[in-house]
Amino acid sequence: MKTSIEIKIECKGHAVGTLGWFNSVMANSEFVIKNSQKGTPAMFLKTTDKEGKVKYSFLCEKYNPKKDPFGYKITSDDYACEIPTGDGYVSGLFDFPLTQACKKAVEEVIIKAKDIFAEWWENDGNSIE
Repeated sequence: MKTSIEIKIECKGHAVGTLGWFNSVMANSEFVIKNSQKGTPAMFLKTTDKEGKVKYSFLCEKYNPKKDPFGYKITSDDYACEIPTGDGYVSGLFDFPLTQACKKAVEEVIIKAKDIFAEWWENDGNSIE
């Protein structure tokens, strides 16, 4: 007896799983530079949900070697960046597992934000402190 199963993918062209979810988050988000709780400028992801509630999620800031970098990725150009997802000990941008494709997309967004912030910091931001 031979059994075959045919699967039709009706969502062709659209991401599914956590990548699809992340794309919908990004559709309702923008990059914002504002002061962090420490009073220093940082890059945030400003997201507005369907009810109009606004959430600011930290993405990056200029690394201060006097501060403990625990939980952040320090880039080669000295910026402290958020990690895509938490691991139980450290919080990340998201605190639940992401698919590999989604994790890669989140990492790319964080690096893009860092690049935007670094350009601003080098031209205008570092005169603020």
